[in-house]
Amino acid sequence: MMKKMVVSCLLTLFSLGVMAQSASISPSRFYFKQAPGESGIQLLRVTNNGEKPETFQISFANFDSEGNQGKTSLVDDDFSSGCAHWLSATPAFFEVAPGETKDVEIRIQVPSTPEALSVRWATGQVRLASERSALNERGADVTGMQIIQTFQFLFHVFQTPPALQDMKEASVLSFQNVTEGQDAQVTLLMEVENSGTAIVDCVPYLDVLNTVSGETERIMNKPFSILPGGKRMVRFLLPEAMAPGPYNILGVIDYGSRTDLAGAELNIVVD
Repeated sequence: MMKKMVVSCLLTLFSLGVMAQSASISPSRFYFKQAPGESGIQLLRVTNNGEKPETFQISFANFDSEGNQGKTSLVDDDFSSGCAHWLSATPAFFEVAPGETKDVEIRIQVPSTPEALSVRWATGQVRLASERSALNERGADVTGMQIIQTFQFLFHVFQTPPALQDMKEASVLSFQNVTEGQDAQVTLLMEVENSGTAIVDCVPYLDVLNTVSGETERIMNKPFSILPGGKRMVRFLLPEAMAPGPYNILGVIDYGSRTDLAGAELNIVVD
């Protein structure tokens, strides 16, 4: 059975000392498009915004995203869609002075094997650890457990073979009004599925038409990505100031296709 551990985009254990530390990374996503047997390099920027030198370490792990809520979990090294074992960082262990930025090479080495013909993904972990000075100061005769305060940033890596770059396809599984009782805002839910073989980066929006006045409005929502075979639930909140009356609403997902969009239509009445 595959072991999993829930992970969020920023894992943090706070203490008063750690809260005073400040660091950042950029970008948070890497998109590689290497053919089998090829390698590729992109740069990760790690910035120390604190007031003292800090040491960082980079490692890689596989992740999966089940369900339709956009949550991810770390999975075993043998995960069939993972590429953590293809990734490396140079340097993988380094120090950054206060106010400085370190450029790190993130390299992917794609093997010349059949597994290189499918989309792969993984996550990188940039960890900052405090020194173990507290335990040393207690002396060798003192026993006990020491808590090492650390925090880590995650970035995601996606590898798409060139042959699959134009194989994007998404569909809307459902689009419904889920407003309850006397809710101040009309709430709509849309479930989207990646029905293709490539990762899709989705931009969701609504085209809202008042069928009496003819007035139209476009309502944008936050972009998101869906892995092949995955699903995602998108929540839309209509403006509270909408005039009462009947509306025709077209929910649209722009998933990066050059020719197609995914969408669904809904008619509602705002009281």
